[in-house]
Amino acid sequence: MQAPNPLRRRVLAAAILLLMAWPTAAAAAEATAGKALYEKHCSACHGKTGKGIGTLPNLSDARYMAGRTDAQLLEKITRGGQGSGMPAWEKILSEPQRHDLLAYIRTLAK
Repeated sequence: MQAPNPLRRRVLAAAILLLMAWPTAAAAAEATAGKALYEKHCSACHGKTGKGIGTLPNLSDARYMAGRTDAQLLEKITRGGQGSGMPAWEKILSEPQRHDLLAYIRTLAK
């Protein structure tokens, strides 16, 4: 049996760490882009910190947000509030922009 190569083990460990960090880095970039979109399109109704104005949902409430899946939130962003006054953003924001917006909205409840 051949002894393990220390350099190979270090390269493999570095590759694993890089792969583990990739989703976190991508999510951070999405959230950064989403913040600008939120400030431009959402903060007038949902407030700068997401607490909501009037009867709108509090997007900074961790319990409320934990009860909403990403798919549900994307559907609401895409199709609008359907009777709540929230507009549909499907024709205004691209799909990647809506995902960026979702990534930022998720940070409001942390």
